Amino acid sequence: MANYVQEYINKIESGETIVGKKVRTLYLKILKPIVLDEHPKYYFREKKGEKFIKFAESFCKQTKGSWYGKKIKLMLFQKAKWQAIFGIYNRETRKRRFLEIFDVRGRKNGKSTENSVLGNYRTLDTPGAEVYAAATVAKQARRVWEESQSMIDQSNELQKVLGYKVFPSPTIYTKKGASTYNVLSKNVKTFDGLNTSTAIIDEVHELARQIYDILKQSTSSRDEALISMITTAGFVREGLFDDTYTYCSKILDGVVEDDTVFPIIYELDSEEEIYDEAMWIKANPGIDYIKKRDQLRSNVARMKDDPNFANTVKVKDFNIIGVENKAWLPYDVFNNEEAYSDEELSQFDNTIVLGGFDLSRVGDITAFNTLLFDRERSKIIAITQYWVCSRFLEEQTQTSRIPWNAWVDRGFIRISGKDSIDYHDITNYVAANFVSKGWMYLKMHYDAWSAQYLVNELESLGYAKGTCLIPAQQGFKTLSIPMQILESHLRDKTLVYQNNPVTKWMFSNIELVQDRNGNYMMKKADDKRGRKIDGPAAILNTYVGLCENIDYYMKG
Repeated sequence: MANYVQEYINKIESGETIVGKKVRTLYLKILKPIVLDEHPKYYFREKKGEKFIKFAESFCKQTKGSWYGKKIKLMLFQKAKWQAIFGIYNRETRKRRFLEIFDVRGRKNGKSTENSVLGNYRTLDTPGAEVYAAATVAKQARRVWEESQSMIDQSNELQKVLGYKVFPSPTIYTKKGASTYNVLSKNVKTFDGLNTSTAIIDEVHELARQIYDILKQSTSSRDEALISMITTAGFVREGLFDDTYTYCSKILDGVVEDDTVFPIIYELDSEEEIYDEAMWIKANPGIDYIKKRDQLRSNVARMKDDPNFANTVKVKDFNIIGVENKAWLPYDVFNNEEAYSDEELSQFDNTIVLGGFDLSRVGDITAFNTLLFDRERSKIIAITQYWVCSRFLEEQTQTSRIPWNAWVDRGFIRISGKDSIDYHDITNYVAANFVSKGWMYLKMHYDAWSAQYLVNELESLGYAKGTCLIPAQQGFKTLSIPMQILESHLRDKTLVYQNNPVTKWMFSNIELVQDRNGNYMMKKADDKRGRKIDGPAAILNTYVGLCENIDYYMKG
């Protein structure tokens, strides 16, 4: 029995197969421990994973061009992908781990053919299946379905178990049982009542977010539903592709935990690699077998004289996203898994601390940050607590892929109020820190916007305005130096933010902005509302107080 996942891992590790950073991370960091049976939660069964591969190579034939009529022969990278998806299971539930695939490859690398096989396979494999091929327009959605149809026409074995009709709508169906495989387009009104077992979504970069959301929700009653998204980078920005690409990148970086997604992103690691043929395989794993190298070579040569065509090649052949990376810091800079235990934190009871907060009323997050000072180890510890109202949590759970409920369950986020955050909860939090831990807030800096009510409450507890409660003007003049110090502390790991996943995620959402004098401050990347930065903003406000006398707090 072949272990294609291990074989692919071996070739990556030996350098025989060149892959980009994201594919390397997926196979070596996420999949390898499972394949070696070293993962506590998941296990790998080659035989279960090989079932799809055998189906593809035994019963399905090519449907296009010079390949027409030839039996499908999957390449190693394809076999490794599908064996992992169908062969990795949860030890406790015995259910399949991966329920969603995000597959980014350069054009003409076999994505559609694989998923045409998948449509037929899942129609037969799942009792009472509802399989859908979806895209922005019906013609695009039909492309994968029509390849599936052609595979049936070319296979006596498939014709015994599958039939199809094209009127009134394209449908493949099982001759025994009640499974169907249909085409959908962007007419969202027709999606009501779906009970999707498998959705194949083509050209994700052009797809409306609403279509994905409805298909995703329609899988909720299925134990092991599967959504397969296939795409190149595309030209449409700020849509479903960008959201999913960012989300999958954060899964690979460890910023977001989501075990259900299989994020396989074949792309160049830099634009300069376009001019190094040895690197083309990073975005084109099927090169020389599925995709013709000579044609790609011709495309690259034409780029020099045709700027418009150059952009097409960069995006469609090499998956270079046409948006400048504006992130403040790379992941390896702000990632810090260090955390003090409760016992270790108790040494800072009854000590002077600094506070800072960033408030909201409706539709956002409130964050309160406390800085503790470990002078012996030259460390600063940031304890950041978050609050959201019930309405915010309900809306985000329905529309966002961020694991809000998991963060609530783990105590990183607290629910406060129904439609707006109750600031009594923040006051009570500060009071509880003094009573239970003896934390004495020498100063609390805050964004003055909408803060007056909380400031008045804190003043009633004895924290004086002007000496303890100090507004931090949200501008370059006030925040530039604290932000530079914060960056330095993140780089050298002086700042320990307790490996708080909410804070870590928010650090990844920060964009740097500068004034003409070279001063800088933070903002949400691309000004997207979903990219929250409230925790780092609260930490930065606290750093305003820290920077007033950093030697006192660190050496005092």
